Amino acid sequence: MKLENRRIVLGITGSIAAYKAIEILRNLQKAGAEVRVAMTPSALKFVSKLTLQTLSEYPVYYEAIPEDSVEIRHTSLSAWGELFIVAPATANTIAKIACGIADNPVTDLALCFGKGIICPAMNVRMYENPVTQENLKKLKQLGYEIVEPGRGFLACKEEGKGRLAEVEDILDAAFYWFVPKLLKGKKVVVTAGATREYIDPVRFISNPSSGKMGFAVAKAARGAGAEVTLITGKTHLRTPYGIKRIDVETVEEMKEAVLEAVKDADIYISAAAIGDYKPAKREEKKIKKSKEKLILELERTPDILKLVGERKRRGQIIVGFAAETDNLVENAREKIEKKNLDGIVANDIKKGIFGSDKTEVFFITRKEVSTISGLKEEVALEVIKLIYENFFKGVE
Repeated sequence: MKLENRRIVLGITGSIAAYKAIEILRNLQKAGAEVRVAMTPSALKFVSKLTLQTLSEYPVYYEAIPEDSVEIRHTSLSAWGELFIVAPATANTIAKIACGIADNPVTDLALCFGKGIICPAMNVRMYENPVTQENLKKLKQLGYEIVEPGRGFLACKEEGKGRLAEVEDILDAAFYWFVPKLLKGKKVVVTAGATREYIDPVRFISNPSSGKMGFAVAKAARGAGAEVTLITGKTHLRTPYGIKRIDVETVEEMKEAVLEAVKDADIYISAAAIGDYKPAKREEKKIKKSKEKLILELERTPDILKLVGERKRRGQIIVGFAAETDNLVENAREKIEKKNLDGIVANDIKKGIFGSDKTEVFFITRKEVSTISGLKEEVALEVIKLIYENFFKGVE
């Protein structure tokens, strides 16, 4: 995930989770962002400003009215920054921001920025209090993104919702912030990963797909403002923030999930590596090593992409993925016609696409061919942009 050259102001408040702000800062920097820090007086009791100053390589804004500087920090920092993140955000700070109270560096900045990302962290009863929920609702209406806290064992020894969101989720939210909202209001279904077809209880037919490309496409669509459902085969990948995930294993399971999900979807993107064949018979018990040769009879699996194409509604956009070894453009265009698609993303298996963080693809429609290469998340963003430009731009 890239945040190259983005200017981010990180606000830290007086929560026990304040120590996690160090990890947030470092990960934002690793993603390429320049980060400056503001702290409430209470936050200084949980984490050292010297630590944050050393890591950010810039003085920490911790006094609303400093005695040793003529700089008006809340105005200069808000003019410099492109994004304001409050992590962790206490119930007290959330209430102040919602009411426009500016009595410390973090709330001063919130009033200057007017929007940003809020990451609540507090006791479960404080979080679930109707006042806090009303404040969060108000902030959403004002343009803030709320990264909801997780559930678990809290510092107060209670269990429930209130833990600061995972650092990866906060980074996802930051990534989404900078993606143009080209698909706002659209519903998108993406498939990812490999399917498995079992020979017996412990052996199966599959392929090397890691799911990285499909997950990157789902993230790009979510960043573009869409409501995203990700249907995935077996993978070790983390669910991107703000995305509904459905796990499946076999082609039949994926077919059922896809056909249900696409009923009200505006866009279907089939990035999964779906198996074309399965054993004609699945053995109930493990096959023993009793013979020198084992012959498997295989039969075709359902063509999910074709089924979706046959049921396509007016205005619905369907984009497939095709891994080819030769004649990429010709084979892709043939699939567009046969399966009633709007476009295909084709890539060359011979270039070692499976499991890699980089790829090169051709985005192919009936009229045009575009070449995209780079990190899979960069390629995914370009795919989403091309879907918008080819099928939605100027339509609304």
